[in-house]
Amino acid sequence: MYTHSEFKVLTGSLPEDFNQETRKFWKYVEEKLLVFAGRIQRIYRDGSFKSGKDGLADLASVDSDNYSLAKELVDRGATFEATEDRIQIAESESWLAMLSSPDSDQMTFELYQQTMEERDNYVASRIDETLKADGTGVLFFIPSRRIEVAEDIKVITVSRFNPLDYLKSWQVKQRLRAENS
Repeated sequence: MYTHSEFKVLTGSLPEDFNQETRKFWKYVEEKLLVFAGRIQRIYRDGSFKSGKDGLADLASVDSDNYSLAKELVDRGATFEATEDRIQIAESESWLAMLSSPDSDQMTFELYQQTMEERDNYVASRIDETLKADGTGVLFFIPSRRIEVAEDIKVITVSRFNPLDYLKSWQVKQRLRAENS
């Protein structure tokens, strides 16, 4: 699920039901994942470039809902892994900031996309390096990411609803309100 700040960056505002839908989303994910607590060995989170307690502390400051679940899984034996490269994160954030400028152009967009692709590949390589054969890991990431893990890793998506659909629906509602004003 998007955090408040991620959603606001993408849409400019929050839907009235954002907090309620966020709680429903995380409750659903928690119910599904806690069944496997104790068997989950690795936790990955996009945007995390620190492992262990330091990584969890960073997560707590940006996404308290995700932190609560990740902390519960760590308390039951999982390891919180550094998932991304700090420099790649900074680079993509810089390109994204430039995209919001009136002077942005197609090249800026393409460079942003290229950086995000590099980040996605880095995340996939971190999972490949750290997830043991027959291991179980959980990857939390925003829906716009395109992380393709190795073929021998089975992926199961656990989500009450697709947050990207929720975001697009809100964008359509905003556009219709603006057109009718």
